[in-house]
Amino acid sequence: MKVKKLGGVCLVTFFLLLLSLNAGAATIFSDDFNDGNAAGWAFYGPNSGYWSVNNGTLHHNSPGGYNSYSEFALIDGITTPNRFTLEADINVLGSKYGNDWGHVGLIWGVNDFNYPFQSFNTSYLRTHQDRVTNWSQVNGNWAYGNERFLNVTGGATNGVTYHLKVDVDYTTRLMTVGLNSDSITFSDSTFDLLNQNSGGGIGLISWNDHISYDNVRLTVVPEPATILLLVPGFLGMIGYKKGR
Repeated sequence: MKVKKLGGVCLVTFFLLLLSLNAGAATIFSDDFNDGNAAGWAFYGPNSGYWSVNNGTLHHNSPGGYNSYSEFALIDGITTPNRFTLEADINVLGSKYGNDWGHVGLIWGVNDFNYPFQSFNTSYLRTHQDRVTNWSQVNGNWAYGNERFLNVTGGATNGVTYHLKVDVDYTTRLMTVGLNSDSITFSDSTFDLLNQNSGGGIGLISWNDHISYDNVRLTVVPEPATILLLVPGFLGMIGYKKGR
């Protein structure tokens, strides 16, 4: 009876710890820009001066329009966590290429800010292709074959706000990308392809279209490996009690 009781206690403790880990997911940064400023952000890129907060949203709008180099709005003082969720409301407000063209999205693992030698991982909506594009750039090197996509049900349109979300876990090598109700998960070698950069900065990316961001949130999730380390101890306790 005592053995069963001890086993039951260990099992309950195990599940309580599991629940505490899941409940321990913490939002370490959020910004709805309702304060009218960009405090907590750092901006990089040749057109970094064109970031501004207007009407409760963060905008990037370069007079020159779209360019192939990237502009970054990075969360100041935060390094890309090993396991995180990054999400934001995004909107392509306009582009010099017309009403069916635009790029707006998320970025992490930023280890070089300077064009053309930028290194980062990104997930961003291309309204002209009706899909979310995912890829890594390392030291300025990027190839089309490294892209992976999430197709948008019903297409994507400029002037519409979408919710983009990425869950990245470098330990389990899993990455889930979601846009509104659509989602896709990448694992193993595909995960490695899309996450060639770790650490570094994390935040938002622009290719100089007129775009806006709102309700940015970065959540850190505790490592599941923590609880797995406790399992042998629980089993040992049960075995020890049986031996006695």
